Amino acid sequence: MGRVVSKNELRIPLGAAAVFLQAWANRARAENAGEEESVQQELAEAIENTSERIDVVGDRLAQLGDRALELLPLLGVAFVTVLVFWLLARLLTKGDWLFRWIDNGFLRDTARHLTRIVVIAVGVLLALELLDATALVGATLGAAGVVGIAVGFAFRDIVENYLAGLLLSMRHPFQPNDFVSIDGDEGKVVRLTSRATILLTLAGNHLRIPNSKVFKAVLVNYTQNPLRQFDFEVGVGVNEDLAAVQKRGLDVLTAMDAILKEPPPHALIERFGDSNIPIHFFAWVDQRETDYFKAKSAAMRLVKTAFDASEIEMPEPIYQVFVKQDVKSPAEQVVQPSAEVLKPGDTAADDRLDAQIELERAEGGPDLLDEDAPHE
Repeated sequence: MGRVVSKNELRIPLGAAAVFLQAWANRARAENAGEEESVQQELAEAIENTSERIDVVGDRLAQLGDRALELLPLLGVAFVTVLVFWLLARLLTKGDWLFRWIDNGFLRDTARHLTRIVVIAVGVLLALELLDATALVGATLGAAGVVGIAVGFAFRDIVENYLAGLLLSMRHPFQPNDFVSIDGDEGKVVRLTSRATILLTLAGNHLRIPNSKVFKAVLVNYTQNPLRQFDFEVGVGVNEDLAAVQKRGLDVLTAMDAILKEPPPHALIERFGDSNIPIHFFAWVDQRETDYFKAKSAAMRLVKTAFDASEIEMPEPIYQVFVKQDVKSPAEQVVQPSAEVLKPGDTAADDRLDAQIELERAEGGPDLLDEDAPHE
């Protein structure tokens, strides 16, 4: 049978447990107290370090303040130096008295701006030298060089167009109102700006071509030489007397007042066509008195009319089927031209665009062209 535990036997284990719990609680309180002490110690150290840093910053600011007070007179002298050089730059670049020896207007303006920048830069360098900040100057120039390279790559097209405009204004390949062809784009020159060349096409449209393209392009100036040759072809039948055909066409061209007698018109046979023989006519006009396109149009019309009147066959490149009937032959049906058709018509120089260009140039705006400068 089981044995019954008495009260005295139960008191011993319970007392030991109470002692253990009390010891554990005391240990936990000790650990918490240690942690709190450690946190307080770290906080005190942080506050002390912050205070030391604040003291250092304060001392540094005080030193800078003292230094600024010491440099205050020098700062005033440096400011006055920069102001004097700025005024000197304005005085030197006001008007053209210092740059009158430069004939090109674009170069004159560029030299004026560069002179202003150089004079002001000298004043700034002297001011920094007075403040004993030459090290800052070296660092600034180095940074400016790096920034300049980056900006040069970023604005390469703008710089290229500017330099091309400068070179074009020096070379003078064209003048205002000149009729030019730039890589196939034709028109009359309105003005040359620092970035683009502006043309007025024969249709009255404004055409802006970047200066870099104009500088590198194949440029044809039709106005620089007032004499200009036009040409056209007329196909005649293979059975025609080619010498007589050439003479008939040249007689028509020579009789036109708009066509120059020297150099004289001429005609060439250069090839054989599929169903005809092309006769190539050439003639010269003076563009100061005669419009090129009007003269060419009148010459082609009069030569065609003369060939019809002389019954010179001008076959078309098509197949023709003739059916024999009791009708008149094509030669018998030729209509004689009237006296009005035989007149050359209006061949005077076309000045419609000239008035528009003069009006635009009179309105002002940037222009690098000098009308008095010689052509390239």
